[in-house]
Amino acid sequence: MQDNGNTIAIQTVEEGEQLQSAAAGYVVLGFEFALVLILLGIAIYFFSSKRKKSVESPKYRMMEDDDDDESK
Repeated sequence: MQDNGNTIAIQTVEEGEQLQSAAAGYVVLGFEFALVLILLGIAIYFFSSKRKKSVESPKYRMMEDDDDDESK
């Protein structure tokens, strides 16, 4: 049998497809890593004690104002 180069061409195409799928996998992995970091940042922001104090302080001010009004 005579080899006219078709086998080499098929192997090259398969290797190229493997490289493309590996590159796509790294892109997806990078996207997932970025998404995890963003969600972690949002969670840290929402559950920080500094933010909780700024959100809760108006409630306590209103309660203190009510106490002051009742004492008059």
